[in-house]
Amino acid sequence: MLQISVPATSANLGPGFDCVGLALDLNNEFYFFESEVAPPPKTTLLRSGSLVHQGLDLVQHRYGKKIPALKIAVKTKIPRARGLGSSATLTVAGVAAASIWGELNLSTSEIINLASEIEGHLDNVAPAVIGGLVPAVATPQGIKYLKIIPPKPLKIIVGVPDFRLSTAAARNVLPKQVAYTDAIFNTGRFGLLMTALITGEYQMLPIAMQDRLHQPYRAPLIPGWEEVITEINASGALGCCLSGAGPSILVFCEQNTDQISFILENTWRQQGVKAQTYLLTISLEGMKYCWKD
Repeated sequence: MLQISVPATSANLGPGFDCVGLALDLNNEFYFFESEVAPPPKTTLLRSGSLVHQGLDLVQHRYGKKIPALKIAVKTKIPRARGLGSSATLTVAGVAAASIWGELNLSTSEIINLASEIEGHLDNVAPAVIGGLVPAVATPQGIKYLKIIPPKPLKIIVGVPDFRLSTAAARNVLPKQVAYTDAIFNTGRFGLLMTALITGEYQMLPIAMQDRLHQPYRAPLIPGWEEVITEINASGALGCCLSGAGPSILVFCEQNTDQISFILENTWRQQGVKAQTYLLTISLEGMKYCWKD
């Protein structure tokens, strides 16, 4: 039995719309096995046609490699449709399983490019595969990316509300064109964000995580957004933003995690929204696999 663990990811981080993602230490676990093997306890069998199956099929067709029919089970820990890259874990697991089971030994770059063909969100796929903080761009020669490990520890709180928001719905509210001044606003802050995370100058994060390209348009889809963000910014947190397309909110902090978690949950509750908080760190390794008896 092949077990593949793929981490959650948080894309955008404020100003880095569609071009940066962060791997988090919250994983979905996938199990690939032949029909005579019983699935592990507390897992769900995936039906054919899932994103995992699509990843398997893409690799087989692309490389002409036939892989035995496999059953696939998943132990889901990452909330779905909450802006935490759950769909990216599926495509990454499928592509990686085909590479491993088929003994193709695909490179990291090949796995990222193949999974991105299905998923379409390279800012989730790249950090899910390699871990860390990953800026990534699509080029005619494929996806180009770098892995960054911030030099000082960062505590991460993710507030997950009890409602879903599809990426498609969150993308449909975005404008077709943006103001030149807003583009400059985000470009400057993205440069500041990356520099702060590379150098450990985290005091810059409250300014560096500001955004004008997507969060203002998505805010009306998220009840309590303005109230939650206002309270978090006043709590001493280093910075906060939508996680991916939302509706989850990601908070960077160095201390007072219990207090900030309470503020996040309580403020949302006052707006009629139940929410759960996760205290996480950066996943430094990304996707991992092992063979199990």
